[in-house]
Amino acid sequence: MNKIEAREIVSQQVIEKYEGFSLMDESTQEFATCFAFYYQNDQYIKSRNILEMSVGAGPILVCKKSGAVFETGSAHSAEHYVKAFESCGDPFGELTEHILVFGWKEGADKVAATKLIKAKSGLNLRDSKIIIDKALKYEESRFSTENSEESAFVSEELSRLGFECKQLWSNQC
Repeated sequence: MNKIEAREIVSQQVIEKYEGFSLMDESTQEFATCFAFYYQNDQYIKSRNILEMSVGAGPILVCKKSGAVFETGSAHSAEHYVKAFESCGDPFGELTEHILVFGWKEGADKVAATKLIKAKSGLNLRDSKIIIDKALKYEESRFSTENSEESAFVSEELSRLGFECKQLWSNQC
């Protein structure tokens, strides 16, 4: 899908619902998997007076592959919504405290990985070892940490220790 086709979809599915609003073509952004379109009220577009600007409307994402439309808000940047969309298929997805472990690489440090999981998950040694043993057989296991920030750290550490894993998004749990 090209920018012109995506713009037409946004015009028909979104902009027509909002009387007195128009797309701001000069603000359109193209990303690898989608386009981000912006809209604003007609008074602001005409005057460019910030006092007339409507607030709360974020970018409208259009998936290049499917044409799916996602109306976002102004809570995050377009880059934030696009990163979530590209990572999990949902621009509103959030990283969670859950980690999926699914494999390993030669030289993986299974003892250190087991200790890490035990220390950061609250699981006992036996259950932590089961997660690593399953990974050594390329079987999936999931566990949780205290919060999403801790999960990001643990996921990076497990990768550094030679294990294939990923922090899960809210729509993957």
